[in-house]
Amino acid sequence: MSIGIYFLFFCSMLAVSTSPLIALYLDNQVDPISIAFWRMTIGALVLYIYSFSNKKFEPIDSKSSLKTLISGILLGLHFALFYGAISLLPNNATNATVFGTLAPFFALFIEIYFGRKIDRKIYFGLFIILCGSFIMFIEKFNFNSDLTQGNLLAILCSLCFAVVFILSDQVRKTNSALSFSRAIFLYAAATLLVIALLKGVNLLEQGVYKYKFFLLFLGIIPTLVGHSVFYYLVKYLPPTVVACIPLGEPFIFSMITWFVLPAYFPNQDLNSYIIIGGLLTLVGLFILIQSKKK
Repeated sequence: MSIGIYFLFFCSMLAVSTSPLIALYLDNQVDPISIAFWRMTIGALVLYIYSFSNKKFEPIDSKSSLKTLISGILLGLHFALFYGAISLLPNNATNATVFGTLAPFFALFIEIYFGRKIDRKIYFGLFIILCGSFIMFIEKFNFNSDLTQGNLLAILCSLCFAVVFILSDQVRKTNSALSFSRAIFLYAAATLLVIALLKGVNLLEQGVYKYKFFLLFLGIIPTLVGHSVFYYLVKYLPPTVVACIPLGEPFIFSMITWFVLPAYFPNQDLNSYIIIGGLLTLVGLFILIQSKKK
């Protein structure tokens, strides 16, 4: 495995781990659907500007256009469902985090269903990650049946994300990561625009102007550096492995809030469960990226 793949894998994991930092900071300041819309819109806009100046850029081929469109719609639904789960689980965000990160397990089932041979390292790595996630979240996880609807939305958001990775694997066989990322961000933004209109969300609310630099950060770091790298890596790693990248997010998020930005996030907890579970999760991820695509 090339050292560049390792580097990109962990860079993307670090990039997407900054997303909850901004989301937490903007909590109750900007509507979540608005945050997701501007995040996707900024990401698409930057890539479109870059692609127009790149003479070697080629758009998505006609055979992959439908799969790309579906991927974009599902990515938009992924964000809408996740934020919907958060709204239904205001005091149980852990539930949304746990059920919202099941994408690699759904992706694994889909790959098995379509007959793809799965490296044993993937099974072992996923088992280690599952143990790590269980340790990290078990203390705060809520099994209350009243939370069923919110849990269901979070599970559906994971399923959407898993299908995005499966489709991106197919599209990337004949298309560049740039062309796919550009298109999928645009379609996701359009999907979120429709959702915002249906829900009556004001996408130009005062908070959007007040926190424009935070939204710009979201559009560039976790979106361009994070998600775009996902779709680059899926050509070299199995979709199940790439879908595991966000699983390192809770641990890295805790490390950043506790050691780097404690003054801005004074209420964030860091205990032995998070440390042990987080380290186990990173070990599992390291095992996963050693598996080659078949």
